[in-house]
Amino acid sequence: MNDVIIDTKEVDRIMKNLGMSRDQIVRTIAFDIEAEAKQLAPYDTTALRNSIYTETSKESGFAKADGEAKGANGSVVTIQHPKPEEGFANVGPCVNYAEWVELPGNVLKAGQRPYLTPAVERVTQKFNSGERWKGLTE
Repeated sequence: MNDVIIDTKEVDRIMKNLGMSRDQIVRTIAFDIEAEAKQLAPYDTTALRNSIYTETSKESGFAKADGEAKGANGSVVTIQHPKPEEGFANVGPCVNYAEWVELPGNVLKAGQRPYLTPAVERVTQKFNSGERWKGLTE
């Protein structure tokens, strides 16, 4: 799978202002991306949408995502994200065909239908504008 990495240079400054740890901030961002990606994901059997989950050093949504994806499409193959170090998170689908939907040059008849990259962009905009930080401090 391809990786999307978010630059978190400002996290140290933000941590001080919010009184949150780096891990808490990264987890908040990761779960926001997960929720947004699930809303944007195209669906036929809902396996792709159901397979989107977050993997952190402290928890994994893989078992639930795997079960729901296979419940929607019994023939789907799933792959678990690697467990990241503390302060990092992996977010995305576990179905093996997810890249073909997200990325250009796929072999699907329906064409490219990005959902994860737009989710990252939307969440990033909310944090960069300050809109989402307000929600954490109120």
